[in-house]
Amino acid sequence: AVQMVRGGRGCGGVGGGGTDPSESLTNAKEAEGLLVGPTNKGVPDLGWLRSQLEENRYGDGGGGGTRSGGNAIRMVTLVNPGNPTGVSLPRAFLEEIVSLTREYGVWLVVDNTYEHFDVGGRNRLPDADDHEGDDDAPDFPCFDEEHVINIFSFSKGYAMAGFRVGYVALSSKGDGGGGGTRAYDEMLKAQDTIAICTSRISQMAALGALRAGRRWVHDRVKTLDEGREAILGAMSSLEEVVGGDGAMYVMGKLPDWVDDRRFASELVERHGVAVIPGSFCGLPGWIRVCYSNLPPEECRRAAARLEEGISELTAKDP
Repeated sequence: AVQMVRGGRGCGGVGGGGTDPSESLTNAKEAEGLLVGPTNKGVPDLGWLRSQLEENRYGDGGGGGTRSGGNAIRMVTLVNPGNPTGVSLPRAFLEEIVSLTREYGVWLVVDNTYEHFDVGGRNRLPDADDHEGDDDAPDFPCFDEEHVINIFSFSKGYAMAGFRVGYVALSSKGDGGGGGTRAYDEMLKAQDTIAICTSRISQMAALGALRAGRRWVHDRVKTLDEGREAILGAMSSLEEVVGGDGAMYVMGKLPDWVDDRRFASELVERHGVAVIPGSFCGLPGWIRVCYSNLPPEECRRAAARLEEGISELTAKDP
C-alpha cells in the first residue's frame, strides 16, 4: 500500500486491501500522522493518492512542485515489489507515481529491497535487453529525480539478512543545490548521531556480494520458479489469490467463515506447513505464503500438504 506522512493531529490511517477500504495492508494505520492508502489486488490506488495530495495542499507559494503552495503531506512511501503482497508493480505505474509526487512537491521514498525478485520483468528497463549478458548492467528502475529517494538492501537478493547492509540512491541534479543533494547532506548529519557505519565484517561480505554480480543472484532467483508455481497451484481453490509476480510471497483469501489465525495454527499441527495469518499483516481473513525457504523438491511436497490443508480446513462443517 502507499503510505504518506503528514503533519497535524488526528491523522489515523485510511485502510486499504482487496476491495474493502476499511482493511489495510499494514499494521501502522492507527499511527498519528500516517495515512495508508487503499489497494486493489495489491496495487495502490493512485486516484486516492491524488485526492489526498489535493486535499492537503495549502498556500500559494513555495511548494517545490508544479502546484503552487506547500502540502501537509511531506512524504509518500512505496515498497516494490511488495511485501506482504508479492505484487510487482509495472514500470508505467512507477513512472506515474513519480510524476504525481513531483506535481505536488512531496518526497517519494521507494523501497526496492526485492528488486531482484521481479518475476515477470514488469519493472524491467526498456533497454535492458541491449545489455543481455552484461552481469553488472542494471535492469531495475532507479529514478533520477530530485524528490525521489531510492532504498536498496543486500538482505534478500544476496541472502544477507542479518548483516544489516543497504544503501540509498539520490539524484545529483540541481548543481549541488537540488533536493537529492540536500537530502544527502541531512542524512549525513543524522548518521553522525547514530552508528557511524555498519560492522566491518558486514561491509566485507557486501563487497564480496557485489563482486559476485547480479548474474549470481539471477541464477538463484530462477530456482524459485518451480516452488512458486507449486504454491500457486496449491492455492488455486481459494476465492482470491494475490501476488506471485514479485518478491517471494503469495496471499490468499480464506472463506468468510474461516479465522486466519486458527487456520494457520491448525495447518501447522495437522499438515506440518507454516504460513503467516493475514491478521499479522493487517489483512484478517487472508494468509501469506513464502516459497523461498525450501529447495524445489521440498517446496513441491509442502505445496501438496498446503493444498490438502486448504481443502480440509476451509470445508464447512456438515
